[in-house]
Amino acid sequence: MWRYTYARSSLIEARQAARFLIENPKLPDQVRQALVCQAVIAYARPFTKSQVTESKRIVPLSSEVVPAEFRDLHNEYLQMRDRTIGHKDAVAFPWAPVNRVIVRVDDTGFELHTVSPYAMVDTGLRQTVKLCDYLVEYCASKVQEHFSHFVGIGKGVYFLSIEADPIEWLLKND
Repeated sequence: MWRYTYARSSLIEARQAARFLIENPKLPDQVRQALVCQAVIAYARPFTKSQVTESKRIVPLSSEVVPAEFRDLHNEYLQMRDRTIGHKDAVAFPWAPVNRVIVRVDDTGFELHTVSPYAMVDTGLRQTVKLCDYLVEYCASKVQEHFSHFVGIGKGVYFLSIEADPIEWLLKND
């Protein structure tokens, strides 16, 4: 249940960032880049390893659940996360001007930086929303069978234990 709830939350975050970019096309470039980073990182999170116990790591969602029509977009986001946003590989995308070293020279000397201009075109953003919609519903369908466990508990906020054999599955947050 944790894996699908975690994945669903991350995908909702990615979808919200993509929707915000669609609805606000005139944002400053730096803000757009930050939102693209947020969308890509949140999207990729469920498809990368997560530590669920001290000794166990899992990948919450398999890439196999991604519909064929979105597979290229999915793979591009995972590569963006791995090679340009999460890490800066010098050969991330040889065909694109990312992770290049910039040398700035002025009267006081020089500076060295790397550049990674992240952008998403409107079509890609709309596809991102559709893909996230699909995957959010997929995750919801996987946890739905457990909903009966929450019927009849008192009002409040609870933490669900992810231990193998906990004494209590629901821990009230006081």
